[in-house]
Amino acid sequence: MIIGFAMFLAAYMNFSGVRSAYLDLIRSRMAMVAESIGTDVSTAHALGIRLTEQTTLPGLLARQAASDPLTLSIDVLSEDGTVVFSSDAGRVGVPDRAGDDPGAFRDERRLVNDFGAPVGAVLVRLDRGTIDGTIDGLRRDILNGAIPAGIGAVIAGSLACLLLLTGLHRRARRSATGAGDDPIAHAATEMERLGLDARP
Repeated sequence: MIIGFAMFLAAYMNFSGVRSAYLDLIRSRMAMVAESIGTDVSTAHALGIRLTEQTTLPGLLARQAASDPLTLSIDVLSEDGTVVFSSDAGRVGVPDRAGDDPGAFRDERRLVNDFGAPVGAVLVRLDRGTIDGTIDGLRRDILNGAIPAGIGAVIAGSLACLLLLTGLHRRARRSATGAGDDPIAHAATEMERLGLDARP
């Protein structure tokens, strides 16, 4: 049972590690996209082009979104959280509220001007359902490998214990037979021998 528990614990730790690595990879990719777009917006703003005047952004957002099938949308938000530009035309002009967006895995980068004043934000939204489905698939794959291995380990450990106990039982029977048919007398003899051996 200890072997089986160890196998299942190793499978759980393996899944946790793989899940964390997968989510970290996604977050890193989202941060890179948001950082790239945010740099473009900030550079244009530093040149005097206000956020609402950066009309090349929709094409850039659409190209970035098309490069990743997980992307729901890439949005550029105003200071008050309204979507100014988006790769999804249906989101333009709509206030963004994280609480009303449970189906999205989100990463948001705030934009500030040279004086540190807020300009807006870049929001990358990925399909949470697909991400969760991938994680569930990883869980199934690991369990499908761990369950047979754990059961096999339990059976192998049980057989090893059975063989060991069988050998000990046979040895005990042989020892008892050598001392006669009285196991109590044999036990007393063994205790006396051990007591004599223990004396200096």
